Amino acid sequence: MSGCKSRNPRVNILEHNAESIKFELRETHLSVANALRRVMLSEVPTLAIDLVEIHYNNTVLNDEFITHRLGLIPIVSTKVDKFRAWYEEDEEDDIDEQTGLPIDPLTEVEFTLDVLGRESEDNDGEETTVVTSNDIVLDSLHPDVAPINYKVENVKPIVIVKLRPGQAISLKATVRKGIGKDHAKWNPCATAVFRVPPAIRVNQQMLSGLSDAQRQQLVDSCPSRCFRVNPDTKEVEVQNADRYTYDDEIVRKAELLGVGGAILVREKPEHFVFTVETTGSLPPHQIVLGALGTLKKKLNVLSRDTARVLGEQNFREGGGDGFPMEYA
Repeated sequence: MSGCKSRNPRVNILEHNAESIKFELRETHLSVANALRRVMLSEVPTLAIDLVEIHYNNTVLNDEFITHRLGLIPIVSTKVDKFRAWYEEDEEDDIDEQTGLPIDPLTEVEFTLDVLGRESEDNDGEETTVVTSNDIVLDSLHPDVAPINYKVENVKPIVIVKLRPGQAISLKATVRKGIGKDHAKWNPCATAVFRVPPAIRVNQQMLSGLSDAQRQQLVDSCPSRCFRVNPDTKEVEVQNADRYTYDDEIVRKAELLGVGGAILVREKPEHFVFTVETTGSLPPHQIVLGALGTLKKKLNVLSRDTARVLGEQNFREGGGDGFPMEYA
């Protein structure tokens, strides 16, 4: 197809820890970068509390409020591939390599929560009992499915509700697989953004006619503080291009000083810097890999269906009646 060119995208990881990942994506189109960002937000599957059955609740929060709070507690989803969501019911079961039999996929896991507000003498002199994610009782058959930081020492759990003496909460919660496109509680990302880094060129010859005070005024006009005056050479230098916000203040200041064009700022072509922060349900690198896997599946479906449509069109143009036969 005319106008298209072959690309070989490259990824370079800049920072990576348990909560976030920062990486460069190069030599690809803006549409691909945006597709990756949108899939990370809306189509990477995770686990979340989807159904809550309230048995007893006389707390200050109504049933719907507590249900909503429970749904937004991130659930560790490293085993999410073992689950099957409602939108995957038509897919074939995985086969056990040892027995050769289909593996029954998980559809849901149940939590329970039963807490009674304690009297002050049993609660270190305090009248309030704080119900947290650590009070949730896990499914004994699936202990890996749990709220994030479940009973981890020196890590504060997530507060669900507070009880006065005599108040109580009793419920059953069902954990299911889903995607952020259906509800935000299945979104694995706290943040998923990308920016295009700038390419900044400074024409020292044009700036040579400015006084030292004017050069300092030029540098100070940039609100993101990306430039400085070299104390030795007195030249204007770029000291942190990644902080530039495309405000063009320094470009306009250069024009006011009569040296328009001395500072040129352009976007680097086919270069994107991603920052992805996780809610805790999935490691950040797994979010990126999951999004790439989802994109690959979508492209395979598009390629297959396009080939089928073109085959049917060629069959009709060749004088065939109806549709061509399909072979397994």
